[in-house]
Amino acid sequence: MIEREAAVQAVGDQLERDYQQWRAAGAAAMRMAVVDVEKHELVWIVSWTSEEFVRTRNPEFMLAGNGPYLVDRVDGGLHRIGVVCAVTGEWEADYRARIRGLPVRTAVDDLHDALCEVAAAHGRMHAVRTLRQRLPVLSPAEAIEYLSALLDGDVPARLMAVATKELVEPLNPVLAVETILSGAAIRAGQRPRGMTGKPVGMPIADPVPFLRRGEEDVGATVISVSASRTRLRGTRPAGAARASGCCWR
Repeated sequence: MIEREAAVQAVGDQLERDYQQWRAAGAAAMRMAVVDVEKHELVWIVSWTSEEFVRTRNPEFMLAGNGPYLVDRVDGGLHRIGVVCAVTGEWEADYRARIRGLPVRTAVDDLHDALCEVAAAHGRMHAVRTLRQRLPVLSPAEAIEYLSALLDGDVPARLMAVATKELVEPLNPVLAVETILSGAAIRAGQRPRGMTGKPVGMPIADPVPFLRRGEEDVGATVISVSASRTRLRGTRPAGAARASGCCWR
């Protein structure tokens, strides 16, 4: 299992790679910082913003529209989602099905449950009529074949494809999970790519991945802990090595 500290490090390293590559490309850029980590059953949800805003709280340096990174809690895969699906939670279905390969319930499953109930209560022909009401694109013969196969085992792939096309909405790209580096690629020793998304057209922030409290550096302190969320504040102890791209609050 991937621990919280490893997830923070993975995202911090990615933020640093992005910063260095945007600078190499001659783009205006500033350093980013990890500011929050939330535990989800599948991933660590790692939020980030500009280091300048973390230090100053100046709204001029506040980012808008930057969705969090996701670090898989099993294989360490690094992914990213948009701010809209981060708020709504609609990224989960795509993540479960496409990233994890887990079964995800759809409208087709609901249809199958309804057909089985109708067939048990009123007979097969009534269930066939119900099926044709829901999927009028099926011919009477196809509907009978569909229902018989459903009750006896598995629906043929070609008929399942018809049901899926008619009942399941295609994934909105805005809600899709963007994979930066899969867990399999990490195990194979590949490195994450940089320069994901668009650059932030902001002044370059001073590369200080920590906060100062007066003139004294203090160690990171846990300020709230729950079953699902941990927040940190503070800075590195005096003389400690800096963690690229990371900043605690």
